[in-house]
Amino acid sequence: MKIINSFFKNFSKKELNRIIKNFISQISFNSSLILIQFFFPPLMIFLYGLNNFGIWIFLTSVPSALSILDFNINSAAKTEMSILFNQNKEKKVNEIFHNFLILTIFLIIILLFSSILFLFFYNLNIEILKNFRLSELRIILGCIFFSFFLKIFNSIFVTGIIYKGKLYIETNLDIFFNILSKILILVFGVFEPNLLFAAYALTITSIIKFISYFYVFLKYNNKMLSFSFSLVSTDKIKSLFKLSMPYYFESLSSLLKHSIQILLIGLFFNAPVVGMVSTAKTLFYFMPLRIWGIFNKVVFYEFTKLYSKKNYILLKNFYKKFIKLALLFIIIFLILSLSIGQIIYDYWLRDAYELNYVLLSLICLSISFDILSRSINIVNKSINNFLSFTIYDMIINLTIIVLTFIIFNFTTNLHILFTFNLIGSIIITCLSTFIYNRLKMK
Repeated sequence: MKIINSFFKNFSKKELNRIIKNFISQISFNSSLILIQFFFPPLMIFLYGLNNFGIWIFLTSVPSALSILDFNINSAAKTEMSILFNQNKEKKVNEIFHNFLILTIFLIIILLFSSILFLFFYNLNIEILKNFRLSELRIILGCIFFSFFLKIFNSIFVTGIIYKGKLYIETNLDIFFNILSKILILVFGVFEPNLLFAAYALTITSIIKFISYFYVFLKYNNKMLSFSFSLVSTDKIKSLFKLSMPYYFESLSSLLKHSIQILLIGLFFNAPVVGMVSTAKTLFYFMPLRIWGIFNKVVFYEFTKLYSKKNYILLKNFYKKFIKLALLFIIIFLILSLSIGQIIYDYWLRDAYELNYVLLSLICLSISFDILSRSINIVNKSINNFLSFTIYDMIINLTIIVLTFIIFNFTTNLHILFTFNLIGSIIITCLSTFIYNRLKMK
C-alpha cells in the first residue's frame, strides 16, 4: 500500500480510498480467475468425464461467434459518462445512458433472432455432438444463449454502476458469481454427470446475477430508472455508435492476433504444435498482460477524471510515472522470462512440449511492446479518442494473417509468424507515441 500511496500522492484521501478499493478488488478478481483455471477443469473432468468436458468447452464457446455483432457500446458509454460526470453534467450523463440502453436492447434483439436461427436451422449433426439427442442439445444451447443474453443485459447495469469510478463494486460481484457458477456446476455433477444439469446450473447463476446487478444498480442509480423517450435522439445514438467503433476494432484486432492465428497454425501444423503455442502464450503473453491489467484498469478512470477536469499538469506527471512503472514491469518480466521462463514452462507441463527458446523470446518481446503501446495509449483511450490506434492495429494484424498464410504455403516456419507479430508490435508502439503526442493538453 505504501507504493500505491506514493504513486497517488497528489490525490485526495477520498480518491485514494477509492483507488485502493479498486486495486484490491482487481487483485482478488485475477487471483480468483487463476484459482478457477487451476482447479475447475480437473474437477469437472473427474465428475463429468473427459469427453463431456471437451463438449462443454465447445458448446459454451458457440455464443462467442455472435460477438462479432457486439460493438462494445457499453465501454464507449461508460467512458463518456465518466467524462460528463466529472464535468458535473448530470443531464448529459442521463442522455448517454438512455441512448446506450436503446442501442443495447436493439443489439439483444438482433442476437436473439440470430440465436433462434442457429438453434432451429443450423445442422447440429457434427462428430463432436453425435452422442446427444437434438432436443437435448437445443435445451443446453438454449440455456447457454440465455445466460449470454443476460450477460449483455447486465452490461447496462454495470455501466450505470462503475461510471463514477467505483470499479470495485462490479469486480467483487463478478468474483462471487464466477465462483458460484463453477461450484453449482460441480455440485450438480456430483448428483448427475449430465451436461444438461451443468447448463441448468449456469442458467440459475445467471438469473441470480442479473437480479443482484439490478438491485445494486437501483441502489446507486435510482434516478436512471425513470425512462424518458425525450432523452433519446438519433444524433446521440449515432454519436455513441461512432464512439464504440474503436472498441469494436480493438476486439477484431484481438480476434485476428489470437483466435485466427491459432486456426492458421492448425491449418499448417499438427495438434501438438497448436497446443505448444497456446500454452506458451498463456504463460508468457496472457499472464503478464493480466498482471499489468490489474494496475491498468485501476488508473484508467483517473486519467478520464484528470482530463475531463483539464488538470493537465497533474495528468502529465501521473502519466510519466505510469510509463516508468510500465517500463520497470516490462524489464523485470523480460529478465525473468528469458532467464528461467523455459524451466518454469517445462515444470508446469511436465515436459509435455519442447518450447523453442527463439519462439519464447519472440512471444516475450511481442507482449512487452504490446504492454508498452497500450500504456502509451491509455490517455487517448480513457477519453474515447483512440480510433486511429485501433484501425492501425487491426490493419497490421490483418496484414500479418494474409502474409503468413501466403508464406506458409511455401514454407512452414513457425518463427515467421511470431517475427511478424513482433514487428507489428514495434510499429504499433511507435504509432502510439505519435498519436499521444498529437493529443491536445494545454
